[in-house]
Amino acid sequence: MRRNETSAAGYEPPRYRAADDAAWYHVLHGNVPEHQIDLMYGPEIPQGLLTPTHFSHMARLMKYIEPQTNGTHAFAIGNLSRDDTQHEAGHGAIALIFAFRIGGATDHAGRGHPPFAHGIAAIDREVRPASLLEAAAGFHRRMMNEGDSDSPAGAFYRAYVRAVLEHPDGVSRVLARYVEAFDDLPRLPRSDLSLAWAADPGAQPRRVVIVHGDDEPFEAVAGVASRLAAVLFRSSIKWTAITTGREADIPGGLSVRLVAERDVTTEDRQGRLLRIKEVPEDEAAIARTVFSARPYGAGLEKLKPVGWRERYAAQGAQAAGAPEGAARTGPEAEAARREQAAADATRAGGRAEAAEGGRAQKPPVVERPPWRSWIKGAVVGASATLAAVASVLGVLSEPAREEERRADVAAPPAAVMGSEPGMAAPAPSQARMATSSPEAPPAAARGTRTAQGRGSQRAPARWTQRRTPPPAPAETAEPTVFDSAPVFR
Repeated sequence: MRRNETSAAGYEPPRYRAADDAAWYHVLHGNVPEHQIDLMYGPEIPQGLLTPTHFSHMARLMKYIEPQTNGTHAFAIGNLSRDDTQHEAGHGAIALIFAFRIGGATDHAGRGHPPFAHGIAAIDREVRPASLLEAAAGFHRRMMNEGDSDSPAGAFYRAYVRAVLEHPDGVSRVLARYVEAFDDLPRLPRSDLSLAWAADPGAQPRRVVIVHGDDEPFEAVAGVASRLAAVLFRSSIKWTAITTGREADIPGGLSVRLVAERDVTTEDRQGRLLRIKEVPEDEAAIARTVFSARPYGAGLEKLKPVGWRERYAAQGAQAAGAPEGAARTGPEAEAARREQAAADATRAGGRAEAAEGGRAQKPPVVERPPWRSWIKGAVVGASATLAAVASVLGVLSEPAREEERRADVAAPPAAVMGSEPGMAAPAPSQARMATSSPEAPPAAARGTRTAQGRGSQRAPARWTQRRTPPPAPAETAEPTVFDSAPVFR
């Protein structure tokens, strides 16, 4: 065993190595002198079937468990496999915990009645009402020893405080002797249980409260707690603890409280509340009445905890028409699904042909892979996007085209520009063509009407005023050689 050490690096609790066939792992939690409330003693982790997940749940339950205001102790049955990914119903880990307030002692800060808790954990052991009740009753007798002025738990805690303060080297021996006194606790056999009860998570209450009399004996309370734990141990229900304490509920699971009538609170009345006499003796009745569960196999097979591979394989098999529980994966599964689809199509065609008097059987519908639909959707979306971009570009380019049209209208005609000072006059043939054309109006007039009709800027007056070109010189006949030549008749 390791020695208890308090140094600048921090507190290290003593650890022990249990036997390979140990039925119970012991954990002590409470006030450590000259330190704080912390782990006092525990097994090495990991060890055997005990995992860090089990131990972390155990430490959390022991840290927060608290006796009722009017009670001498608190008792709890905790589920240590709530977040265990490898957990199977009937093969989990449970803990029995007792918590006290030690009278006549003070903690590290000088406060009276320091806390002390002792828990024992069993992993993959058979949990049945009778055997669990026997273990809880034996544990209670070792802890309480009612009738004495000082309980064994109180006597041990005082011896532990003296050893820490006066003989630090002997702390491990004090702890080991205390734990060895519980070696005769009933041993639970290895579990061969399986899932027996299943429930819809949506129909589960967050809290179940069992109310008992103020002077109810421990055996009666522990008997009800054992029956409830045996049902939950073999169920698909996610539960945290069954407790008689007043600590807050641990989130993420169902909590069961056994409360005396004098300690019932308003919060307790908001959950599912039953009297201790209303709790049935039969496990099937408990599952149905207290936890709204039914026997596994009564239409609730899908609630069995499975991994993600099995879950998605089952969904694929159901989509292909295969019976539930026969899910397969790989090429064989694909071939089986195709055969099943073809058979279904054949049966459907035969029924239609018989109903309609020999109508030709339709070929089976071939289901296209989903990626074709994805590609088609992408192409349609891209086309719509391109059309929208083209429309926007057309709207944006419309003002530019309008400006070009206006510039064409406002440009001066070539025939008029030739009459400006400093510019060459048009040729006589061009002038005659411009003035003698009866079909078209003058170029200047066309430009004037076009500019005025469009409502745009008017052309300058020098462009629209027509100037008369100078007259062309008279043509005179020039003598030729034929005029002086003799005429032959």
